[in-house]
Amino acid sequence: MKNLLLAQIAIFLIAGIWHQNSSPVYAGNKAPALHLEKGQYLTVVLPETNPAKNMLREAYYSAAFPLAEKYGLKREVGLKVEQKIISDYNPSAALFFSYPDQASERNLTNEAMWPEIVKLRKEAWKEIKFYSATIEHDLNITFDPEKSYTLVVAWTNPEHPNDYFRYLDAIKQVVNEAGGRFIYKMQTPKYEANTKGQAPAQLTFVEWDTPDAFAQLSRNPDYKKHVPLRENGIQKLEFYRLTAPQ
Repeated sequence: MKNLLLAQIAIFLIAGIWHQNSSPVYAGNKAPALHLEKGQYLTVVLPETNPAKNMLREAYYSAAFPLAEKYGLKREVGLKVEQKIISDYNPSAALFFSYPDQASERNLTNEAMWPEIVKLRKEAWKEIKFYSATIEHDLNITFDPEKSYTLVVAWTNPEHPNDYFRYLDAIKQVVNEAGGRFIYKMQTPKYEANTKGQAPAQLTFVEWDTPDAFAQLSRNPDYKKHVPLRENGIQKLEFYRLTAPQ
C-alpha cells in the first residue's frame, strides 16, 4: 500500500498536477464566508509552513484532497495570521474545512491509504495542527476584510476549568461595547498534530470593528477586573490576530 501511494505521488509531481486552490482563497469582490448547518463537521487547520518543502506539500495535497473530497470535504475559507500575540507556535494561517458530518471524516480516516498520506505531513510542514468538532448550531459568518479577528486557543486549568468559561461570559458586554463580537466557539475539539500534545478546551473567534479594539479593551477597568478569572482558569493559551484576504 505504501509503494502504491509513493507511485501515485510521483505521478502527480512528474505531471505537475496539484490543486492551486488547495488552500481556501479569497476570490473576486465577495468577502469570504462560512455557512455551515447544524450537524456538519468543521476542521480548523493552523499550519506552520517550511518554504523549502513546497514540493512535499504539493504531493500531500495531490494525494489527500481527491480522496477526502470523495467523502464530502469542502475547502471553505482561509484567514491570515497577521500577528502572534501570545504563542510559542507560529502558524501562517487559519484554514477552515468542512465535511457533511463527523461520520464522513471518520470514513476518510478508515481508508487504507490515509495513514500513509498523513505521514507526509511531518515532512511537508514544520508543524500542522487540526482542530475539529461537529457544528451544534447553524453557522453563518462573513469575514470582512475591513475588520479584524482574533483566535484564542485555550487549555483550561484542571483545578479550576470553569473559571475560564466564567471569564468569557463575564466579558461579553464589555467586548460588545468595545466593538467586538464572539462569532464562534469550538468546544472540546478533536486534536491532531505532527507532534504529541493535549487537546485544548476551546477555540474562540472574535470579530472586532478595528485592529486596535482589543488593545483598547485590555485597558478598560471593567475588563481588567475579570482578568484574574482568566488567569486562574487557564493552563496554556495561544492568542492570534487574524485578517481576511483583501
